[in-house]
Amino acid sequence: MTGPIPYGLHVISGELTDQDTDRILSVIHRFLTYKEAAQLENLKQVYDLPDGGYFIIQHVGGLFRIIADKQEPEKFKFINDGLVKTFVPMFFSGVVEKATVRQGEKVKLKITEQCRRRLETQLDRNIAKELQLERFTIEQSYKFPEFMIQGESVLKRTQYFAQNPGWYSGTMAKLHQFVGGYGIQEFESLPDDDIERVQMKLPEKLLLEFQDKYRDVRLPGYSGLPDKRGEFQYDYKWSKTHGVAFDNEHKPWLIQVSSKVYAMPLPIIPITADPKFHQYVQEELGDPELLEILETFGAFPSGECFPEKSDEFQQWVRAGVIIEICDTADFMQHMGMFTGCGWSFNTPGIAAYNTGWRFDEKGLIECSTFRLHLELQATDKHYGTDKISPGNELNAQDQSRLAKYLSALFSAIPVDQNIGRAIRYKIRHIDKAEILARAENVSEDMTAEVEYWDQYICSPIASHKGKVHKLYTGKLYHHAKPPGQPQIKFPEFVAGMCISFDFTPAERGVSAECDTIMYAYFDDDVLKVVKYFYTAKAFKKNVDTDFEECMTVGSWYWNESVGESTVSGHFYLTDIDDRDEISVSTIETTVKGEDKGYDSKPSFGFIHFFAMQGTMWRNRYFTHLTKSHQVNGKRIEIALLVPMFNRSTVLHANRTSSQSESYSEGLELMSIRDPYSYRYWTYHSIFAWNTPLNKQTGKPYPKNGNPVWVEIEEYNPSMCSDFADQGPWINGLPADYTWLIHPDNNEWIHSGGGGAPKVNTYSINTNKPAEITGNLKWVINDQIITINTKVPDRRYFEMSPDEYGNGMVRSGSKVFLGQTNYANISETNDAGFWKYTGFSSLVNHSRAYHFIGVINE
Repeated sequence: MTGPIPYGLHVISGELTDQDTDRILSVIHRFLTYKEAAQLENLKQVYDLPDGGYFIIQHVGGLFRIIADKQEPEKFKFINDGLVKTFVPMFFSGVVEKATVRQGEKVKLKITEQCRRRLETQLDRNIAKELQLERFTIEQSYKFPEFMIQGESVLKRTQYFAQNPGWYSGTMAKLHQFVGGYGIQEFESLPDDDIERVQMKLPEKLLLEFQDKYRDVRLPGYSGLPDKRGEFQYDYKWSKTHGVAFDNEHKPWLIQVSSKVYAMPLPIIPITADPKFHQYVQEELGDPELLEILETFGAFPSGECFPEKSDEFQQWVRAGVIIEICDTADFMQHMGMFTGCGWSFNTPGIAAYNTGWRFDEKGLIECSTFRLHLELQATDKHYGTDKISPGNELNAQDQSRLAKYLSALFSAIPVDQNIGRAIRYKIRHIDKAEILARAENVSEDMTAEVEYWDQYICSPIASHKGKVHKLYTGKLYHHAKPPGQPQIKFPEFVAGMCISFDFTPAERGVSAECDTIMYAYFDDDVLKVVKYFYTAKAFKKNVDTDFEECMTVGSWYWNESVGESTVSGHFYLTDIDDRDEISVSTIETTVKGEDKGYDSKPSFGFIHFFAMQGTMWRNRYFTHLTKSHQVNGKRIEIALLVPMFNRSTVLHANRTSSQSESYSEGLELMSIRDPYSYRYWTYHSIFAWNTPLNKQTGKPYPKNGNPVWVEIEEYNPSMCSDFADQGPWINGLPADYTWLIHPDNNEWIHSGGGGAPKVNTYSINTNKPAEITGNLKWVINDQIITINTKVPDRRYFEMSPDEYGNGMVRSGSKVFLGQTNYANISETNDAGFWKYTGFSSLVNHSRAYHFIGVINE
């Protein structure tokens, strides 16, 4: 136990309350106990006062002092010394209503009901649904100049205008949406308003526990605080993409894909990862938006990124915090489909896809598909490294020498510089015996020691593996000049439009067959691809039919192409393939046959006049409904567009035209004779007296044609007679058929009978002039939404920009984090509203929205 030490107390401004004084006294004992146990010559710590303000305890050069200030504690909370802070930022959830403002105006938000309740609980007053806050009036960062207004303007474009979460993918899109809810954290620059400067306040007991637990925990390469200016840090572009991936214990890592693939622990607000913070949120607050964040990331992300400066980046590489996983050399030899075409990650982050193109040795464009595969291993250093002491394994003399060396080393490197933070972090990971060996021959000048430890390379804090695979390469070619080429458009924000891809080769006289992936992305963790198809080959298409020789009852088709055929339509998707084979003319015929039964009575006929014998038979009837459709000069055009602010959706436009069409339809009654027939005979002195039947056993013998005896059964099957064959249809020969053949003694009928069904047959022929049809579909949230069944806007099928510099643009937005399912696209209905899927009460479906925080409705 350490004994009391005299100290001086200086209060800069304000008066300390009794609670403030009690806090100082309680902390002094813990401070001195820790300093003695750690054998530190110098120590300085900053603490909060319970009734507002802060105090500093420092024991430096033998002087023990306490400085208290009741004003402006935030500037001390934001000192980036590499240690954990107990500051927990407040985040807002909702939608940015106004992202471009004039001088003196503020960004306008519409917040969720849960966000309102959270703020009202924190501030103990009512909060409006719509807010205008300086906190979110954040000008676009110079790190992303593509989103800045070009030239002078009276307007201020904030980062919420264009740096939309939709540019990102996987869990990174969720992360970007969330950190947009922090806003400016440099509170002294904000109006003196409680809602402008609001932060999360923890219960006193819990805060003290966190301060004790984390007061000397060093963070791996980040401050654990949001950006003071509230600026977005993550990149989304083809040349450098940031993503989020989870290791085998579901801990989040920040990924950077550029010239190499790097990983570092995802920067977080450290104490929000503590199980007791989770318990507090679950049991005390019950805030579903907070719970959504903790379930997704395990903590509140701070919004920090990899170090921007290359020397600082490498310092953390040498510290083992930033881990190099693999290189992307082959990928970087290509060009992106558009500037913002970053790697598309799935939600776990272990897989990502992208495409790139370049000219081959013949001058043809070749496009390759790449896959990044990651295997991330957990580490016990994920959330930082705890305090260390010289250790019991060293004797007292070595402990003293080590403590003195470290004190001198740390005094030589400023704590607020990255090199100092990195070396202090490294020292905690290096064997004490190794440090002690270095301390034995040290001189008074610590410059060499600082350089030595700066260049010292620690083992990575985790064993990650990964590789970029080239999966596929194909050609992209079209013979026409750009205005006549198939149209696929990609968003370029700087140009203010979606730009058409140019398939023109670099050299003349070359060509290629193409069936090539151009674009790949994850849509709700389902991999989608866009493929380009081109062929100059024509072929003779065989008749496609299932016609049979005996077509009676059933359905059949006959599809015939006249002239040479080719494939029309140059693009197809994982979910949509509207390509088709076309020719000069196509004829599609269908036949539908229905059974109409037998004659109502058999047919009969004597073999010639005056003959005693004749034949009796029957027919089975059926109808054929024949429809034929002939199309002349058919053409299919498929155009695709990736909307602005989006990486994971595609618009699919179809325009189908023909020079002329003709239709014919007819209904026919047809029949097939039953293979069973019967021979009959009779006698009449005038009409039937010669050519008797070879078998005449019927009794009584006929007189005046009465009776008529059916005497012989015959079976004569034909090719299609099975349809009419139901076996013998007269039993008990000879049979008396006088009722059919000679029912009236006063009339002689040479032939007759039969009875076909009554059917209204018809034939119709119609000709149609040239016609254009089409549709527009939207692939989003792993579903296909038909926006309309009209011919799409002609600009889908025209070059953008055109010869006059005019271009086409479509844009959209989506909720990425929260239980709300909502997405929209700038294709309007008759009422002028954008097409959307899902629902959100925060919006009126009129523009591309920037959602912030967590959207639970």
